[in-house]
Amino acid sequence: MSRDRAPTCPVVGPGPERWIASVLGALLLVLLAPPAQAASAPQQCAAGHVRLTFDDGPHPTATPAILDTLAERGAEATFFVTGEKATARPDLVRRAAEQGHRIGNHSWSHPELTTLDRTQVASQLRRTNQAIELATGSPPSEWRPPYGATNDVVQAAARDVGLDEMVLWTVDPRDWADPPATAIRDRVLRAVRPGSIVLLHDATGQNTPAALPMILDGLSARGYCTQ
Repeated sequence: MSRDRAPTCPVVGPGPERWIASVLGALLLVLLAPPAQAASAPQQCAAGHVRLTFDDGPHPTATPAILDTLAERGAEATFFVTGEKATARPDLVRRAAEQGHRIGNHSWSHPELTTLDRTQVASQLRRTNQAIELATGSPPSEWRPPYGATNDVVQAAARDVGLDEMVLWTVDPRDWADPPATAIRDRVLRAVRPGSIVLLHDATGQNTPAALPMILDGLSARGYCTQ
């Protein structure tokens, strides 16, 4: 005689509504949870902005290398070009503008403007305005006197040709003298402060293209953005 077996009951799982609710709840927890490293990550631009500027170009090899680096790092800069070089390489001036960089007037042939009369200064700046407008479609609004040499006559001549914003600098690593790239980096990073304007050269500083990635890395590590 066989033993009676206890009646079995089917195991009933949760209904589809409860299963869907559980999955959605888990997904929300994952989506809303902050990344583990977010608390320790530096806030972008926490230290403020630094303005990078490049004088004396464009140069046929240095300027493209600098533009490549700026594009790779998502950095912005200003190129103060001479009219002579802008006329020789309008493609590089156009490329810089198309990548979102400012283009400024650095005179036609890089003389010390304070040694010229008002008419001569105006000619230097007007011809460069025209070269920039021809390359980019827009005239510049900013200018920088070569060597930083300026006076009332020079500034009046600049206003004569529509240049109201003179931009000098606060950090000068003397890259034009061709120190090692690491020296250029160190000089910039030691001196930089929020709102600094860094003077670099894309035509007369042969080690500047190699220094630029290190400068950008150092600025980013300190919480600076460039403009």
